[in-house]
Amino acid sequence: MPFHLSATKIKLFLITLFLLLVHAHAADINSTLVAADKALYTDLLKKFRQSDTQNEQVLLQEALLQKLISFPVTVSRKEQVFSLPKDQKEAKHLLLQWFELLDEKSKFQQQQSSIQDKMVTLKNQIKSTQSKDAVLLTFQLQYALYDKNDKLIDKQIKLLKDQQEQIQTILFQIPKILMLNQQALFVTHQNTLNKLTLEKKKLKTLQIKKERLELLGNTEEINAFTKKISTEKERYRQISQDMLATDFLMFCDAMQKKDQSAFKWEHDILQQNMVGTQHNALQELLKKMEREYLGMIHTLGGTTVQQVEDTAHSVWTLLSNPLFEINNTPVSILKLITVFFIFIFGFLFGGLFKHSILKPKDSDSDIDSDAHTSSRMLLSNIGYYLILIIAFFSALKVLGLNLSSLAVVAGALSVGIGFGLQNIVSNFVSGLILMFERSIKIGDYIQLDETLRGRVTDIRMRSTTIKTNANIDVIIPNQNFIQNNVVNWTMEDNIRRFEIPFGVRYGTDPQQVIDVILKALKESGFTDIYTSRTRYPRVVMTEIGDSSINFELFVWVIGKGILYPKRTRSRFLILIYNALNAHNIEIPFPQRDLHIRSIEEGISFATTNKDTIPK
Repeated sequence: MPFHLSATKIKLFLITLFLLLVHAHAADINSTLVAADKALYTDLLKKFRQSDTQNEQVLLQEALLQKLISFPVTVSRKEQVFSLPKDQKEAKHLLLQWFELLDEKSKFQQQQSSIQDKMVTLKNQIKSTQSKDAVLLTFQLQYALYDKNDKLIDKQIKLLKDQQEQIQTILFQIPKILMLNQQALFVTHQNTLNKLTLEKKKLKTLQIKKERLELLGNTEEINAFTKKISTEKERYRQISQDMLATDFLMFCDAMQKKDQSAFKWEHDILQQNMVGTQHNALQELLKKMEREYLGMIHTLGGTTVQQVEDTAHSVWTLLSNPLFEINNTPVSILKLITVFFIFIFGFLFGGLFKHSILKPKDSDSDIDSDAHTSSRMLLSNIGYYLILIIAFFSALKVLGLNLSSLAVVAGALSVGIGFGLQNIVSNFVSGLILMFERSIKIGDYIQLDETLRGRVTDIRMRSTTIKTNANIDVIIPNQNFIQNNVVNWTMEDNIRRFEIPFGVRYGTDPQQVIDVILKALKESGFTDIYTSRTRYPRVVMTEIGDSSINFELFVWVIGKGILYPKRTRSRFLILIYNALNAHNIEIPFPQRDLHIRSIEEGISFATTNKDTIPK
């Protein structure tokens, strides 16, 4: 006994000596204080209590010493030996015990990680504290308490790990040691699934009712419902665990029979709600059992197929999850992709339809090709826009939008149409009028003003395209054709009368001029001159001018020549010039009469006939 007391005194002396030395040296972890036993902490506590110094630091140090003295030395959990299960019920219970051990070990690991972080922080504080600072002993005692707690938790974790591995070994052997009834397990699985579904609905109903009570502010009923919801949640958790255990036994049954359905049950098990440690440990156990009972080849093959199915399911879930809502209708990536392809299909199909309609037929003749082209263009445009409208409404249907709700959008758009979209709507309506009224058709030669004329090549909803003789495409808004005057040279037929003016000198017989021109016209060989009972070439005298007698040739032209008026007019002017020249009919220069009132004496004028002007 005296030897024991002297040893304790020696330890106390060493600690006191350390406390004195820290005043002269840099502070560090006191390993002697950390490794001390209860007797040393007790003696040190007595010394503090005998001291007259009483302040906040001393009281805190005494409290830490009391904690160290009362700190347990051994773990509270006792070692346990687990036996092989005799039936399915014991097997389920064993699996649930395994899960409890995993949860408990995970909690201890989290505690240990937190304590170790605190120890690192406290160690840095000790190293940065001045050796004479009174708080240094407090830091040392607190670090000793953390160290003992860390070691005790480490013992707990090791004990739990040993028990977990013991149960895991037994679970691994279940397919070998236990005869399972697949049919009974499947019935249990379905019954448990039904219970789980009902319990989930019950929980939702209680939560909705609780929200109504919260609006009323009834505290007593809210507390009662909160307890009831907690009870139901615990029941839901127990049913979920029962479902997990049943599926595990179904997996073990598939292992016994070396059935590929094991991968399906593995997938169902891992899809259930589990914490991270449970999920990872169970997944590792299932994979190990697959390799043992099914072999590596079958395991890899089944895993690959299951992975493909899981990946496909994950992708489908990702695409199906709503991104946002439109008018309380969820919109997912899948719907957006579908809408995109509907529009792409609509544009492609509309373009293909338009191309097939506009493609010229071999049976079309040159005479009616323009009429057929106009009809095909009209049909292709109407069909194209109709296909796009169908695609648009189909896309809205895929998005799940109620088409009746578009009335609100239409009402909002009507305001915009009245201001910013007025011209667009006007052109659109004008395009529809042009298409159905057919006052202007593809191939018509039209004239808008003195300088702008050309052939119509396309009529769209918003604009019409004409190609001038200079091969320039002019895009004209459709409302111009409705609001302004338009000259259509080929609306009913391709016949037009040309008026070719010319003049001859005074003294020429007008009838001779008419006969010469008509004869030359008849002998010209022009095949596009049109003659009928009411339409035939004429030469009329139009004016007795200042310098000439003026005539006009009226000639009807049929065919493409009317589309090139300058070239056609040039042909007939050349014909007239040559005919007059051949018959010595003079085309005079402009003449002016000069009247002289007076002239200075001595000035004379000479003329071509050498006559002199009288004085």
